[in-house]
Amino acid sequence: MYEKKLRICITTSDIAQIEGCSMRTASQKMNDMRVFFKKEEKRFKITFDNYAEYTGIPIADLESYRSASPFHHVA
Repeated sequence: MYEKKLRICITTSDIAQIEGCSMRTASQKMNDMRVFFKKEEKRFKITFDNYAEYTGIPIADLESYRSASPFHHVA
């Protein structure tokens, strides 16, 4: 049985699509989250769970972004 894998880490492209903002604004928001979660080193990734906690968006609402390619969102 085929089981669809969900991505764990969020990208600036995901943030731009979710919030309808520019890539620059999404990058700034990603940097703000890195500081908030004390993950300022590049090797520490921001997860969808971190994003959901930071923004207050329910994780269930982010499922379509987790299962899609990071560059091709299908709504």
